[in-house]
Amino acid sequence: MQFGYDGAILELAPTLVAGVLWCRNIDNTRQVQAISDLLQDATKRANERYPENADIARDPAIAAWREIYSKLGLTPNRYPCAAESLIRRAVSGQPVPNISPLVDLCNAVSLDHAIPVAPFDLRLVEGDCLVRLATGAEVFRTIGSADLQPIPAGEAVYADATNEVLSRRWNWRQTGKGAIQPATADILITTEAVHAGGRETVEHAVAALAAGIADHFGVHATTDVLASDNPHSDQPAPG
Repeated sequence: MQFGYDGAILELAPTLVAGVLWCRNIDNTRQVQAISDLLQDATKRANERYPENADIARDPAIAAWREIYSKLGLTPNRYPCAAESLIRRAVSGQPVPNISPLVDLCNAVSLDHAIPVAPFDLRLVEGDCLVRLATGAEVFRTIGSADLQPIPAGEAVYADATNEVLSRRWNWRQTGKGAIQPATADILITTEAVHAGGRETVEHAVAALAAGIADHFGVHATTDVLASDNPHSDQPAPG
C-alpha cells in the first residue's frame, strides 16, 4: 500500500508538508491513563495559547489552512480544518472527550502543534490511499452510519481504490470507512501543514506521535515526511 498526494493537490498547496506513520499490531482496546493525561494537558495548553477565539484563526498554521480551504471554494468558518475544529472545541469550555487511546494521542499532538492529525484503520482500505480531487463518482458515510452519500466533483478527499472515501474536504472530517475502532490494529496516521515553517512543525508532531506509540503501545512506527518533491510513502512489508 502507498499513501500520497495527487499533482492537483500539490499545485493547490505547493508548501504542503505531511508526516506519515505506519503502525502494526496496535492494542487500542485498553484504557491508558497516561494518554488521557496528555490530552488533558494539551487542552490546558490550548486554552492558554488562545485566550480569545479570534486568536485561533490568526495562528499561522491555522490561517494557512483557511487560505487553502478558500482556494477549494469552502468557507473556512463553516468548514474549518480538523485542527481548528479540535482547538475550538478545546477552548469552548467543554473538554475534548476520551475516544480511545490512539485517537486521544493523535488529538493531543494535534492540539499541541495546531495541525491536523488523522489516524486511519487500514482494515477496509483497498489499494493505495491518495489525497486527490473527487471525480463526482465518490461516496462517503458518516461515522456510525451505513448510509452512503454522494460527493461533488472537485472536492479534496482521501481516497482508496474504491469509490468510498476516507475523509471529506481534505482533512475536514474523517468518514466511517477508516474510523479507528477498539479492534483497530494496523493504522496509517497523517499530519499535514501548509504554513511557512511547516516542515519543522510536522517533524516535531511525527516525533511526538512515534514516541507516544512506542511508550504507550510498545510498537515501532515507520515514519516519512512528504513534500512536493517526495509526495508518496510506501507501507513497510510485514516483518
